Amino acid sequence: MKRKLNPRIAGVRVSMLVHLYRVRLRSHAVQELLAGSGIAVGVALVLGVLVANTSLTGSAGELVHQVVGSSRLQLSARSQQGFEQRLAEDAGQLPGVKVAAPLLRENITLLGPHGRSAVQLLGITPAALQLGTLGAHGARSLVSSGAGFSGGLLIPTSVAATSGLEPGDRVTVLAFGAAHTVKIGGVLGNSAFGALASSPVVLTVLSDAQRLTGLTQRVTQAYVEPLPGRDRLVSSELHRLAGQSLEVAPSDHELSLLEGAAHPNNQSTELFAAISVMVGFLLALNAMLLTVPERRRFVADLRMQGYDWRQIIVLLAFQAIVLGLAASAVGVALGDLLSHAFLHRIPAYLITAFPIGSQEILRPGTIAIALACGVLATVLASLSPALDLRPSRPTDAALRDREGGSEVIGPTTTMKATLAGLVSVVLITVLVLLEPGLTIVGGVLLALATLSAIPGLFALLARGLRWSGERVRSSALIIVVSELRATTTRVVALAGIAALAVYGSVAIGGTRDDLLRGLDANFGEYLQTADVWVTTGGNDLTTNSFAAGGLLPRLRALPQVSSARSYQGGFLDVGDRRMWLIARPPGDYPLIASSQLLHGAQGPAERLLRKGGWATVSGGFASEHGLGVGAHFTLPTPTGPLRLGVAAITSNLGWAPGAIVLNSADYRTRWATGDPTAFEIRLAPGVTPSAGSAAISHALGNRPGLGVQTFAERRHQYMVDSRQGLQALSEIATMLLIAAALAVASALSAAIWQRRARLASLKIQGYATAQLWRALLLESALVLGVGCAVGAVFGVYGHALASRWLRLNTGFPAQFTVGLPGVFLTLALLAIIALAVISLPGLAAARAPARTTFQE
Repeated sequence: MKRKLNPRIAGVRVSMLVHLYRVRLRSHAVQELLAGSGIAVGVALVLGVLVANTSLTGSAGELVHQVVGSSRLQLSARSQQGFEQRLAEDAGQLPGVKVAAPLLRENITLLGPHGRSAVQLLGITPAALQLGTLGAHGARSLVSSGAGFSGGLLIPTSVAATSGLEPGDRVTVLAFGAAHTVKIGGVLGNSAFGALASSPVVLTVLSDAQRLTGLTQRVTQAYVEPLPGRDRLVSSELHRLAGQSLEVAPSDHELSLLEGAAHPNNQSTELFAAISVMVGFLLALNAMLLTVPERRRFVADLRMQGYDWRQIIVLLAFQAIVLGLAASAVGVALGDLLSHAFLHRIPAYLITAFPIGSQEILRPGTIAIALACGVLATVLASLSPALDLRPSRPTDAALRDREGGSEVIGPTTTMKATLAGLVSVVLITVLVLLEPGLTIVGGVLLALATLSAIPGLFALLARGLRWSGERVRSSALIIVVSELRATTTRVVALAGIAALAVYGSVAIGGTRDDLLRGLDANFGEYLQTADVWVTTGGNDLTTNSFAAGGLLPRLRALPQVSSARSYQGGFLDVGDRRMWLIARPPGDYPLIASSQLLHGAQGPAERLLRKGGWATVSGGFASEHGLGVGAHFTLPTPTGPLRLGVAAITSNLGWAPGAIVLNSADYRTRWATGDPTAFEIRLAPGVTPSAGSAAISHALGNRPGLGVQTFAERRHQYMVDSRQGLQALSEIATMLLIAAALAVASALSAAIWQRRARLASLKIQGYATAQLWRALLLESALVLGVGCAVGAVFGVYGHALASRWLRLNTGFPAQFTVGLPGVFLTLALLAIIALAVISLPGLAAARAPARTTFQE
């Protein structure tokens, strides 16, 4: 008979490793389960944040690559009005061109049974299928279904679900300020159409798209696929064809522009992701640290049984890896659920300028990082008992105190930890002041410094408890004093979890609130130039144009109206920035939001703007081009280069790539259009906003494509949309708080369960179950209080550093303000969740029979 293969590791059979871990699970199942749950929560937090940080640009990349297909170059317009379709056809005739596919892309709104859906309309031709725009499966699906180029709209499953539309339905399309009724020709499913199926994009034939938008015989782009080896020739010919009116760029240039637009948001998320990943890692580490006393006793048993140090290391590592992998796998599944439930929404403010998908990107590398964090934390904590293997340590050192008294942190160590924390704070401050780019590293180091401050605070708490115990007669307090008479690794680990939770939540939540306050102030000043706004509706940053017809004279004739002006705006690609253009009528006041001025004086700057030939630019754009107040720069426009002077430098005005404010006369001339993107209306004295908006709506007549909003209504819409744009930060902070509260509860429950023998011995001394339960809750509250206090102080400082970094590196208006109500709410939520969860395990441990002390 063949003997079964039973490999050895450092002299220990694998079967023995498995057997010993099974024995451990049978005797310490609850403890291992609670430690594993803490690890799983930490890993879930890491994965959820990483997925949130990669899905936006990742899904957009898949969509852009699907739309451009095999093309490698593109002709693109410099304005919403596009360019003549014949130029796209001429591009197809250039030598070296294999395929040239014209495309029209415009923002529209669908009115479905479930409400309004803002989407981008793509008008395509059969040439797009030659580029593989829809993919091979998608093209075959269109042909087989008969829905291809037979007319109507092709909508993705995501839009069909949110709008309540099905194939064959008739839908109202709002485009260019007018309403049209269109048939739904088909639904693009996930299996055949990939990223298109989860994106706010609808397809139709080019001629129908031109009819809906009023852009007859015009397109916005032409995607070009050169013959192999002819890219340079085709690029040269396209530049000759484009002249100074059109842009020639790689076909996937949209991704560079999106990365520029999403870069500040990604930087913000990266900062908070780094903090959250560190917090998640430390949560897992602390969850395992609670098992250290018992594992030390396990090591002592093994040493007394004759195992050498290598065998013990292998045993500890094997058990740690198995537990880490199992718990981390659960954490990955939980993190995936969290990212599905919370972190997959598309920022509405980006939809108006970019084709963005909502597809969640869960890469193998992301899973590997999350798993590695969980396993590494488990191994590090599990191997700490190996310090008892030093020759100077007695063999039975860990067996001398059943309650882990050898884990007491001495005064010297406490002093060193406190000093290290203070030095770390000073070092972080100096580094961040000298180089703001190191703020991410500083945020991670600050999380570690948070843990260093806990032993010192517990030492003070222990003294205070001894003083209180001598003066207050309370059985619960007597027990707590005896349990917290010294600072131990157990209480430091428990308080550390709470501190990290509060630190991350306060830092992230506070910075988000700073951003929102800055954005609210900016948009309030931006919109206050009118009492009533007439636009195409939705949060388009007032960039969607419409046919004015004779509406403006009709509005000016209303008795409720004091003045009515045409406002114009749009987007312009300058390098890798898609800049927001704000073309202000000279009659606007103010022309510049005073709260957003970084350099320059408002009065002189506004006089220059009204004169013409001058503009304000955002700080990031100015820095990139080396511009100061009074300098000149050149913008590419549909009619050729436009030279402007810098009247002032502002923040990014809420649009990440930056904004340019110029005179509407300059815009009309160089963009060759009189189509407004809004009407700004001032009401006559004594006319209420509601009465004025009602009169204006009546004067507009049958124009359902136009919406009327009072200043308050439009400001509220911008506030809602800006909060939706920062939803990821809000959800990261919320997820961090919930995950940490669960980790705290899990860790406290594990610690309480470990002490059943101690609690049982107190019962022998005459303590009742109710007394023990109250003592456990009081002790848990004190431990949470210490952790929360430290986390709140360091969190506010982390919030200050993060707000400064956002203001300097991203251009967003984020002035630091201490939000005490938010801090107190965070503390209350964490305490309530944790204490509510541990109340039942605490009661179960308090009810342990007295004989448990002998069994343990």
